[in-house]
Amino acid sequence: MGVSHPERILDLLIALGNTHVRMTKQQIRRQVAGYGSDDAAFERMFERDKDLLRSIGVPIVVDRDAVHEDDVGYRIDLDAYSMDLTLTPEEIGALSVARELHGGAWRDAARRGVTKVRAIGQAADLDAPGMALELAAPSDALDALCEAIARRRRVTFTYTGLSSPTRERTIEPWRVVAQRRGWYVLGRDTDSGEQRRFRLTRIRGKVTESGPDSAYEIPPHTLDPPRQREVVLAVVKDRASSLRARGVVSALDDERDLLRLTIDDPIGFAREAAGFGADAVVVEPADIREAVLWRLRRARGVVDYA
Repeated sequence: MGVSHPERILDLLIALGNTHVRMTKQQIRRQVAGYGSDDAAFERMFERDKDLLRSIGVPIVVDRDAVHEDDVGYRIDLDAYSMDLTLTPEEIGALSVARELHGGAWRDAARRGVTKVRAIGQAADLDAPGMALELAAPSDALDALCEAIARRRRVTFTYTGLSSPTRERTIEPWRVVAQRRGWYVLGRDTDSGEQRRFRLTRIRGKVTESGPDSAYEIPPHTLDPPRQREVVLAVVKDRASSLRARGVVSALDDERDLLRLTIDDPIGFAREAAGFGADAVVVEPADIREAVLWRLRRARGVVDYA
């Protein structure tokens, strides 16, 4: 398996941050893994990588030789940018476990990560904790989606939902997340115009980019950590025990109880609540109530949704 886009970006960041003077394109190409042997491809990838680093606040400086103006080098302005890294004891422990991962590319990536943390200058005890983990890697679609997100390009793929036929989807990808024991891409479905979430393991075949770069903007709220929200439901007595176990129950009337619980995944919760039908009705908030009703209508064949 080749070097992923996020790994290449990190390699480039470390290389430019640790050079004493500057690095020419030829030096960068030799030192940073993932650029390959094709000259034209290297130029395109390097330009995109520089733009991405600058977009997240990394001050990349272009140095030109005073005599030979075509002699160009690159470096990071360390006075304007700090690469200091401080890890908590818990994070150090996680890195120690990560170094002992089994599972092909995950093991190699984890060990490279430990090496890169040392290179940045974090002095930490990264001795193995005496255990090993078996961790499945995400699907091959991950790298393609990360690349498309970085370039703000639409993607098309064939997708099989839980209760819908396999068909082609086109989305504007916003973010890749690990939730509910799986990897998902979150984005806007161009057919419906709505926010959707797709599980990577249900993507069939390749993910294909289309359209120009910077074709859309990623909504700011999708870049923030998940925000917990309170949901209120009217639940039929002695029903929906899995929901009851996670919340606070109070009496509503002779047939139903009022259930309050906190969630951090509105899309996943709407799907879960819809599975209870009339036994668990969302009272508020309005957007989650509508999301549940939408899924119930789809289950009756009114809306096609995967």
